[in-house]
Amino acid sequence: MIGRVPMILYVIERDVRRFFKYRWWMAGLISMNLADIFILAIIFNNLVVRFKYFNFLLPGIVVLALYASAFTIGREVAAEVRRKIHHYYLSLPFKDWELILGRSISGSIRGLIYSTPLLILAIVLSPLPDPYMLVYLPPILFVLAMGVSSLAIFLATVIRNFDAYVSVRGLLYFLLMFNSTVFYPLDVFELLPKPIYVIALYNPISHGADLMREVLQAGVLSLDRVLYLTVFSFVFLGISSMLYLRVIRE
Repeated sequence: MIGRVPMILYVIERDVRRFFKYRWWMAGLISMNLADIFILAIIFNNLVVRFKYFNFLLPGIVVLALYASAFTIGREVAAEVRRKIHHYYLSLPFKDWELILGRSISGSIRGLIYSTPLLILAIVLSPLPDPYMLVYLPPILFVLAMGVSSLAIFLATVIRNFDAYVSVRGLLYFLLMFNSTVFYPLDVFELLPKPIYVIALYNPISHGADLMREVLQAGVLSLDRVLYLTVFSFVFLGISSMLYLRVIRE
């Protein structure tokens, strides 16, 4: 077992290194996130009465950045499946589970790498966060990123047509992003049609954003939200692992 661990690390190192090749995409995404924080949040903070929208939006942007960056692993898996590159992996000296687990973990690490600067900004600008509660944030965000990267791999293995995958990925991205509590509190969704409210209620992005707000601004940790995100992540990790295993063994 000890001799096999470096092979997993090799898979993780490869995917993390490839992530930095998207520097222009990352620059554009960072610009969009900062624009949301310092333009949208400040404007709405001055328009809305008795509601500090800036403090509300900032933790949500951290989770949104985590989601966007962790999801990129799915595009790479989809491209590899389309080009049959996964056949090459069978010739390398590591086992199937090392490749599968390594891809999911690397997607999580990529999400953490990208969202960390925004997380630091959220901590600095939050009203006196409890330093003892901050230690819970990295593992919680890692678990959420694990679920997101597993969801991306799940889509890449289920939808074999690359054009169809890109379309579904974009639809899911906007569905989860805007039907979440990143930009609006859950009370707003109660005024909308029931399906939209249900999506926002059970959306893991919503739970991640609300959990961030509770830790940073109230100094409390909701175990129910932590359990929900953990179940979400491990369910999709298991499903995506089985499907990915089937693909690479074809």
